[in-house]
Order: sequence, then C-alpha cells, then structure tokens
Amino acid sequence: MTNAERSLLAHPAAPDTPVGNRMAEAACIEACLDCAQACISGADACLEETGIEIFRQGMRAEQSCADICLATARVLSRLGTPATRSVRSLVEACRAACAECREVCAPHDAYEHCAMAAQACARCERACDRLLQAYD
Repeated sequence: MTNAERSLLAHPAAPDTPVGNRMAEAACIEACLDCAQACISGADACLEETGIEIFRQGMRAEQSCADICLATARVLSRLGTPATRSVRSLVEACRAACAECREVCAPHDAYEHCAMAAQACARCERACDRLLQAYD
C-alpha cells in the first residue's frame, strides 16, 4: 500500500468518499508527484545540454507541468474536498499539461531525461483519466 493510499484511508473523511474514488485519487496523487519530479529534474538536465535552444520549449512545458502536477497532488490530498467542478477542472488541467509536456518532450527521447519526463507525463495523463472516470 502506498503512502497516498494509507493517508487517504486514514483520513477522517474517508467513510464519506467511495473506495473507488479514494484509490483513483491516491493513484493520481502518486502519478502527479512522480511526474513533477521527472519534469523538474528533466528541465534542470536540459540546462546542462549543449545547444540549449532546442530544449527551451520543453523546459517551459516541464516547469509548467511540474507546477500543475504539484498543485493537483496537494488538492487531491485533501480528502475532505469533494469532487467539485473546480477539482475536476484542476485534474483536467493536469491531464492537459501532461499531454502537452509529453508531446514536447517525446521528440527528444534520445536524451534520457526527456524520455523519462515524457513517460511520467503519459502515466499521469492516464491516472487523471481514471480519476475523472471514477468521479462520474
């Protein structure tokens, strides 16, 4: 059991939240945190590459994606927050930021840090999709 799962199960609001939603939220939190780390590290690694100009768009996408993923993980960690329209919008924004970042980083997959960021973004996209389906 992951820390996110344990935290959401131990939360006093847990009985009020369907188990499927809690597990989807926990998976999304974990994916968001993983993606943020990969994007922060990837953007930093891009700074060390020669010909930095080809990485400029990717670095911006990674920085934005990391910020949105971290905000999403923070909000989802508040189990007492119901799946309101604003929470759904945040998860949708996270999914969109991950998709954009993945699309920008994937062409540079010969650089491992770019490939890792693109893969983490794809996983986070899927986790956001699963959570949005759980909310329906």
